[in-house]
Amino acid sequence: METKKKIPYNSPKFYFVYFLLFSIVILIIFSFIIVGYYWDYWSQIRTMDKYYRGQQDELTQVFPEINQYDPIKGQPDAKVIIFEYSDFLCPNCQAAQADLTSLEKTYGDRLLFVFKGLPITNEVEARPALLAAYCANEQSKFWEYKDLLFQNPDLLNQQLYRQYAAQLNLNLEQFNQCFANNKYTQIIDRNLAEALTLQINSVPTVFINGQKIEGYSNFKSLKNIIAQKLK
Repeated sequence: METKKKIPYNSPKFYFVYFLLFSIVILIIFSFIIVGYYWDYWSQIRTMDKYYRGQQDELTQVFPEINQYDPIKGQPDAKVIIFEYSDFLCPNCQAAQADLTSLEKTYGDRLLFVFKGLPITNEVEARPALLAAYCANEQSKFWEYKDLLFQNPDLLNQQLYRQYAAQLNLNLEQFNQCFANNKYTQIIDRNLAEALTLQINSVPTVFINGQKIEGYSNFKSLKNIIAQKLK
């Protein structure tokens, strides 16, 4: 049998193989260094981009504000402010009322409620119901009137608006004049414009200290959010 000859250490072939292996090792090391450098570089770029995007979002983010004629309930210095964007002809808005009432009973003066009427259900009585509610607010009976409107939204009409006003012992002459003159149309239009700015696409939409909760949300989830805000 033929035996394979070993390449002597001083052979040119040996030096070539050695040089080749050394070159490969050097290339691998440099590859890691280069990849690591650029990986770290792009990682820093991504971090900076994320930071500046966050700063931009913070600067451009808008929040609801309490405006003149907005019905409010609670202590002005309450730690948590709840803005309710609602429509009396919206079934989910009606369903949310029990949970909002439960929140009020649970947290009391620690909450301030602000109502913003949004007639976006395209129902015939959506806007008239809100106009009637704002007329009731003129006589400091908004929240009681609101509860009555949500009882039977399918039956709402002008006669019922006046009936509810009488039931709450409102000054009927003042109420009827307010309602007939569409006195608070501009307030409702302002709410609609505000909803566009806030990118509200459905009702009910609730803001809890600026945190937006769009669509119906149950008592437990709202309670958890409020508990975090109160810490």
